[in-house]
Amino acid sequence: MSQSDVVFSTALRQIAALVDTFQSHPHDYSEAQARKDFIDKFWIALGWDVNHERQTNPYEQEVKVERDVSISGRARRADYAFLAANFRDVRFFVEAKRPGAGLGTPDDCFQVVRYG
Repeated sequence: MSQSDVVFSTALRQIAALVDTFQSHPHDYSEAQARKDFIDKFWIALGWDVNHERQTNPYEQEVKVERDVSISGRARRADYAFLAANFRDVRFFVEAKRPGAGLGTPDDCFQVVRYG
């Protein structure tokens, strides 16, 4: 088995355990608890340095939590910004919501369109 196979298998097991734990009480978490207990751990299992354990220089971190996003002159905060190798350009944003929350509000739609 190659090193990448081992890494993939480990990540898959970690994510499966997170899913099993979450499914036992999916609506009992606030957004902050879901981020800490599941979302952060999901990205860490995939190899992202969410807690900046390897990337301690604040100017050279691949994940920014609560990153400011300027949209039409208004400051907004994306829950996660995943950056390119230059640590400036955003690859993608992740917006966390409380489990079970509806996603059809105008504010939710605004976030999807503007962050994308």
